Amino acid sequence: MTINEAAIDRKNNLNIIRLVASLMVLYMHSFAVSVGVQDEDIFYLLTNHKDLAGGIAVYIFFIISGFLICKSYDRSRSLINYAKARFLRIWPLLFVVTIVSTFVLGPILSEYTFSQYFSYGDISGFLLNLVFISSDTNLPGVFPNHYIHSVNGSLWTLMYEVIWYILVAATAVLWKKRKVIVPFMYLILTALYLAVNSGLVVGIALLNSGYALNMSKLGMFFTMGMSYYLYSDRIKLSFRAFLIAIIGLVLGILFGNFILTFSIFGAYIIFYIAFQKRFIATWYDKIGDLSYGIYIMAFPIQQTLVECLGKPTYGYNTLSMNSYLNMLLTLVIVLPLSYLTWHFIEEPCLKLKNK
Repeated sequence: MTINEAAIDRKNNLNIIRLVASLMVLYMHSFAVSVGVQDEDIFYLLTNHKDLAGGIAVYIFFIISGFLICKSYDRSRSLINYAKARFLRIWPLLFVVTIVSTFVLGPILSEYTFSQYFSYGDISGFLLNLVFISSDTNLPGVFPNHYIHSVNGSLWTLMYEVIWYILVAATAVLWKKRKVIVPFMYLILTALYLAVNSGLVVGIALLNSGYALNMSKLGMFFTMGMSYYLYSDRIKLSFRAFLIAIIGLVLGILFGNFILTFSIFGAYIIFYIAFQKRFIATWYDKIGDLSYGIYIMAFPIQQTLVECLGKPTYGYNTLSMNSYLNMLLTLVIVLPLSYLTWHFIEEPCLKLKNK
């Protein structure tokens, strides 16, 4: 069957795939915050030292997001309904996590006194994450003796996510008339990414910035997801094609550019797993969608565990702890917390989108 036919009954594995992706981010960050190196990341080995678990997870998020956001706009009654739905999905929990981090976690864990934290420190950059125009994830005097000083290193992707929410609406007049526009956007972004990444683009500050690299790279995955939605009536779910995609991904890992390879072959693998009808994780849908909660709450929990349980590295003041212990304890905390935030914050807010 085609993806369009498989997606009619809404029974799919998209939520469980996003859960796995959020756990991959947690897994990668455990090495980063606990020991400052990531050579133990199994995905670093599996990708021939080309990427890490968290990077792959973000690509998965953007592929799925491109599919679902394009679908959301296409089926929205108006631009206002679309914007409302997107706001209610991403902002309420972000607000809670940001406010708690800034005004509770920060003052408690900062090396500054309470008055110094607010008098001499600058918390505005962190708070600007609430309006998606900042990549500052540090707070005054918090985690100064850690390998990574960030309070929440997962927030950086949300700005790019929201930019693509806006671009989906801004370009709708084009892709609704000529859906081939979206694959063309993918090709342009791919060319830009390859040019920036290889150093071919020189002399233009904007194109040589991290923003240009991230925007083009993440845009590749987002527009690929959009393409899968727009051509869902033509893309067939074939086990043979699934195997070919796996072979293509392996060959790309060994001999090619991993980002380009994963955007092409990884996307088919993800949607095949999501929409095949043999094994549907209906049990997880009954629990709730915990992926977003895990994604934006795990990092500050991991950092706090290092602060409380970490020991100074020999010869240095940097705090370290066992990465796997950090991972295990974080899971014990973040899973029930994500369950609670889904049922008491995210899900109730999402119910408002149709009112």
